[in-house]
Amino acid sequence: MLKIEKFKKRPNGLYTLYFDNFNTYDFYEEIILKYELLITKSIDENELDQILKDNKNYECYYQALKLLKRMIKTKQDIIKYLKDKDFNKESIEMSIKKLEEQGYINDQNYAKSYVHNCIITTTKGPNKIASELEKKGVTSNDYEEALEEYTSSLEKEKVEKLISKKIKSNHNKSAKILKQKLSLDLINNGFHQDIVKEVLNNTKIEEDDEIVKKEYQKYYNKLSKKYKGKELEYKLKQKMYSLGFNIPKE
Repeated sequence: MLKIEKFKKRPNGLYTLYFDNFNTYDFYEEIILKYELLITKSIDENELDQILKDNKNYECYYQALKLLKRMIKTKQDIIKYLKDKDFNKESIEMSIKKLEEQGYINDQNYAKSYVHNCIITTTKGPNKIASELEKKGVTSNDYEEALEEYTSSLEKEKVEKLISKKIKSNHNKSAKILKQKLSLDLINNGFHQDIVKEVLNNTKIEEDDEIVKKEYQKYYNKLSKKYKGKELEYKLKQKMYSLGFNIPKE
């Protein structure tokens, strides 16, 4: 039987116990109460391994709780975090179960917070947000309700604003090429294809004749160094058409 010589209360619910064999152990308050260590003031040597094992489970739990109090995390994030800290499967499963019961881990709440923040602070469409949540281990059952905040009207409004902004910063592209680029970029960024198509179809992009002439002159100067006559004319037409422009009239 190991006798407890003295103990010292420490921060974060820990107690340091000093034993008569000169060993010291840090135990969580839950372990102290469960095994009545400050009442019996002794530990059966055969029981010590089980007590240390239980204590490790609580260490795992408190490590996860400390992280969750700083920022909301998904179940998958917490499991990875604990694995990286070398906690075993039993400790992790106990911790996750306890944290879920207490409401600290809730992927539905995480999804709601994530979707809301993305709507406010990013230019991501709903499909991209869903994909990012799935990568974080959140299932469709847990994020579908959250995505209801991203209504079709809100998505359309965002697409309209993004298109307007992109048009202003892409003066050197033809309407045809710019619309193709905008469509691809917006769909890749998670917006629904039908909404992107609808907005683009209703968006008129004016082409600046001066831009067309400028692009023509730029490629004329470049291509005329290699080609002449009909071949030059063909190469110029080919290049301008690839950019979505017609040959400017004299």
